[in-house]
Amino acid sequence: MAKKNAFILPQEEFYSPKNGGAISTWVKEFSDELKQYETIICAPYSDTPYKDNNLKQIKTKTSLALSKYLGKKIGHHLKYNTYVILAGLFARRKKIQIIHVHNRPNYIPIIKRLNPQAKVMLHMHNDHVLGLNNKQITELYTYCDKIISVSGYIQEGILKKGTAHNLDFSEKCAVLLNGSNPQHFKRTEPANNNQILFIGRLDETKGIKQLIQAVLLVKNKIPSVKLIIAGSAGFGKMEDSPFVTSLKDIIKEDTENFDFLGYVNHNDVPKLFKQVALYCIPSIWNDPCPLSVIEGMASGIPMIVGNKGGIPEEVGDTAIKINCEDVSKLSETIIDALENKEAMKVLADKAYSRFTDSFTWAHVVANYIQIINN
Repeated sequence: MAKKNAFILPQEEFYSPKNGGAISTWVKEFSDELKQYETIICAPYSDTPYKDNNLKQIKTKTSLALSKYLGKKIGHHLKYNTYVILAGLFARRKKIQIIHVHNRPNYIPIIKRLNPQAKVMLHMHNDHVLGLNNKQITELYTYCDKIISVSGYIQEGILKKGTAHNLDFSEKCAVLLNGSNPQHFKRTEPANNNQILFIGRLDETKGIKQLIQAVLLVKNKIPSVKLIIAGSAGFGKMEDSPFVTSLKDIIKEDTENFDFLGYVNHNDVPKLFKQVALYCIPSIWNDPCPLSVIEGMASGIPMIVGNKGGIPEEVGDTAIKINCEDVSKLSETIIDALENKEAMKVLADKAYSRFTDSFTWAHVVANYIQIINN
């Protein structure tokens, strides 16, 4: 009989193609590939969920409403603990053997106390662990059986955090890089034009402002350059944030070189890769392991990426890595890439080979099973 495996999403992360984020996408695509276990997905209630028979939607609307009237301390605990308690009780009732908690280290003690016989694992998609206090990091060490990090960069931070509190997490830690679906993101030829694609959430950390400023410089050398911007201020949101409004103000006199698409459903993203010659992921923060990078590798499009966080681990030597905070350098790099398309195509071919060798979901599942067995 197959082991029972449960994925618990954060309370704020809808398991939805419309309103979900990167973790939702990861869980959906990974669980579709994971055939070796009976898998159940625990997620907050959504009106537009993925149509999965193995989905358990956890409703906390009543508890959230009550939390406003029960005093600050009790209300806080009710608001932030009801979801994880219900998820833990569900796992206990279903006798789940492997519980895989995504990105919420504070869930671990509750889940483990409710499921002492289960293997409880934490999967970190960013560096939340670094903000834990001494009590919280000690509880994580005590109750968590395994900590999976999406990159060596994230794992290094966890190990250093443990050392600072006299805790050795080395035996508990493992790296599991992200993946993508080769049936969804299929290899395509770069377009013979001067169009650049950006996909991602529109906030300061993603480097979109610097990219816009760089393209304004590029157009002085390559007037036909065009930046296609796919994304919004939040998952599934179409309304502009003040930051997005400020971006549009920068280019309001220059709309021919820019195209704001707003939020684009993940299923429609592959079509965008077919329209462009270059893909840019200009993160200016320590981006842990963005799925968008791997999707670019799978699509065979030349890439310019930020050189921080876990991105260098993803691309290796198959993309141009630079400090994207330097707008002048970014603009020069874009010009060089657009004027040397054959050389960029060689890099893109290497990126595609790197993807097929290491970053399909089949590879990720195999590595995951090895982590569990060890």
